[in-house]
Amino acid sequence: MSVPGIGEDTSVRVAVRVRPQLPKEKIDMCRVCTSVTPGEPQVWLGSDKAFTYDYVFDIPSQQQQVYSDCVETLIEGCLSGYNATVLAYGQTGSGKTYTMGTGFDVSLPVDEVGIIPRAVHHLFMGIEERRQTALQNNQTPPEFIIHAQFLELYNEDIIDLFHPVRDDRSKQAKIHEDLTGGIYVTGVTSKIVTSELETLECLKQGALSRTTASTNMNNMSSRSHAIFTLNVRQQRVSRTQDTETSESQSSEMLPDFESLTAKFHFVDLAGSERLKRTGATGDRAKEGISINCGLLALGNVISALGDQSKKASHVPYRDSKLTRLLQDSLGGNSRTLMIACISPSDRDFMETLNALKYANRARNIKNKVTLNQDKTSKQINTLRAEILELQNELMEYKTGKRQVDADGLDHVNDMFHENTMLQAESNNLRIRIKAIQETVDTLTKQNANLLSERALGGWINHDYEGTDEMATMIQGYILQIEELRVQLLESEAMCNALRRRSDQLSRSPTRTVVSPFRDPMSNSNYDWESAAMSNSQMSGGYSSNLNILDEAKKDLKKIEGREGTCYV
Repeated sequence: MSVPGIGEDTSVRVAVRVRPQLPKEKIDMCRVCTSVTPGEPQVWLGSDKAFTYDYVFDIPSQQQQVYSDCVETLIEGCLSGYNATVLAYGQTGSGKTYTMGTGFDVSLPVDEVGIIPRAVHHLFMGIEERRQTALQNNQTPPEFIIHAQFLELYNEDIIDLFHPVRDDRSKQAKIHEDLTGGIYVTGVTSKIVTSELETLECLKQGALSRTTASTNMNNMSSRSHAIFTLNVRQQRVSRTQDTETSESQSSEMLPDFESLTAKFHFVDLAGSERLKRTGATGDRAKEGISINCGLLALGNVISALGDQSKKASHVPYRDSKLTRLLQDSLGGNSRTLMIACISPSDRDFMETLNALKYANRARNIKNKVTLNQDKTSKQINTLRAEILELQNELMEYKTGKRQVDADGLDHVNDMFHENTMLQAESNNLRIRIKAIQETVDTLTKQNANLLSERALGGWINHDYEGTDEMATMIQGYILQIEELRVQLLESEAMCNALRRRSDQLSRSPTRTVVSPFRDPMSNSNYDWESAAMSNSQMSGGYSSNLNILDEAKKDLKKIEGREGTCYV
């Protein structure tokens, strides 16, 4: 589940987890009626009913596997400013509280810790990692403020689980909607948490205050829906700053900051139950009826959002406080994961089938996920992008890439395309000239070696003892002569070109003729001083050629005098 882009539609992800059989079910000889297709997210109920979801976890699955596959990316998105919701649904006794970790059993081993404690650990580790990364890059570390809320929906009453006095927990909590469609609750306690231990202590406090009771199907049955919410607000250096600004300018400018907010809901729904099987009476029966009414309203919302034929119809969010609280998570601005917990025993066949159908409908819901950025930061980023675009456009007008015609319409200048083509052609010619020059150098050396070998053959025929010395000397002189010959040819070509240039100017003094030795992209005139220097260099090259020949003759005379032998 990758982090979505701004305004991206994403479907509600659904995971199915099959709990192990209970000792009581094994004693009653209940058979396992579920199976999972190996390597595929598909679960079979019986032999003829198959359901495919985003994730499927069979009986041997561990808590860490569930968290890493489903929830880990949601925490990363939360740190980047995206809302997220994890929703646990299923019949009573199917393992929802165990999976979510809201039961908070002290004797629970580390590998059996639920989703919420693992998510809290991941959240604070991610915050610390981002701070350290900013410090290593010599940047201002981001600031995080986290608020925690723990609500209980008991008999359609919103109860604050953080309130210490149980008799006065039902304060006047009200549900509101902001201008952007976000849902928030007033009249409840919101605690600021700064560490993992502090957050888990708040979770423990709320879990101990939650309403539970014993039924025929579950000894510790949750009699209410629980919603644990973490509101993450961060202020960081804007990542959309102009990276093309020079270092001198960026060092003088103060960094721009942006504020991001994110909501993470952990929802542990009370299990659906049948009064005939639970044997509930009195208050337990009223609680079961209220739970089923809330789940029914939730199912109606899921059906209205998931049915494409009823896409334009009314979505009954206000039929229940549960659906009203989850309005963001279902069809709103949130990345939502529903974990359907089911029982593998055959005596729970109908409850398991209903849960699988319920979860299958949720896969059709589309949420519109957007980045929760404050309006000021959004406006600054928009204006900065617009300024950058205008600067690029102005640069195009200055360089002549764009022009405005007589009708006031701008268009791309044809000269720009022509100049681009000429520059590309010029680059290709430079590459070819370089390759030809390397070839000429190589051939010059080979020619010098051949000439030296031919001259050396004459010395060997006269039985001269200093053959190696003479070969080296001859090869050096011949190489210098070849280089001077190349310079002489280049000078002659330059003289011919200058002579033609002078003739053209003398014939038409008012007409400007483009020289083959002038850059076509520049407007500068021909430098006659450079030409004069070139002529002097040519004459100097010719005189140096004569000097080398004189030195060669002197060396030959010295050798002849030393050996007393004359060579032709």
